[in-house]
Amino acid sequence: MINGPIWNEAELSENSVSPTILAIGDSWFWYPKNNLATPLHKILNRNKTHIMLVRGHNGAEAIEYMSGPIRAQIEIDLDKIKGYGNTLKAVFISGGGNDFAGKDDMLELLQDNCSNENTCQECFKNGQPKILFGKVKSALLSVVDLVQKKIPGTPVFVHGYDYANPNGKGFFGIGQWLQYPMDSCNVRRDLHQAVVNMLIDQFRLTLEDACNQAPTLRLVDERNTLKPTDWANELHPTMPGFNRLAKCWKPVLESAGIA
Repeated sequence: MINGPIWNEAELSENSVSPTILAIGDSWFWYPKNNLATPLHKILNRNKTHIMLVRGHNGAEAIEYMSGPIRAQIEIDLDKIKGYGNTLKAVFISGGGNDFAGKDDMLELLQDNCSNENTCQECFKNGQPKILFGKVKSALLSVVDLVQKKIPGTPVFVHGYDYANPNGKGFFGIGQWLQYPMDSCNVRRDLHQAVVNMLIDQFRLTLEDACNQAPTLRLVDERNTLKPTDWANELHPTMPGFNRLAKCWKPVLESAGIA
């Protein structure tokens, strides 16, 4: 009996089913207890029966969707002979946040010493974050191109992120995603939220541009959905928070006839 998303492919054969949704993602599809995939599965199955297979992993970066193990796996998944190309109706993508969040990735974007900077824009290195998001866009579009090559006409849905809180809060010792790298670069604390908001907004614009280049790519805007109390830590919403974000997908999925 399939009651939710499938992270263990063995469950497919155990239940003699094939997926109709391939969800490729980072921790927003993999976060324990609750994540974005779980409430999305409920939305999909209110009026229709869908089986969602989740690929990727916690901490996955969008650039991993272009090459490496994740790319190799989804190439198989989309194939009509080796994988599930004959039954898939849509592809969901969650990715991009780990490409800029974290003590290593974010340090690549920020000036080494921002102590004298008075605006969030001044805290970024020359050309950033545009250069990074250009790479992310190429990675996401490569997935769209692959989908169209394997199963033409299949819609691909991608989401942006809401405005995370750079409060230093991690998850069971894992963290240092936002506040730590900004403190390391001496970004004034009163600019931290503005830096994060700028990244989220620029990522949204990047996704809009990608959609303009790929007619089958659909964008879900999740900004201004969560309250500060809806965040469990710097990068992940609470259980109710993920449920609220999933509602942003409903009209987009309905308009495409998926839900």
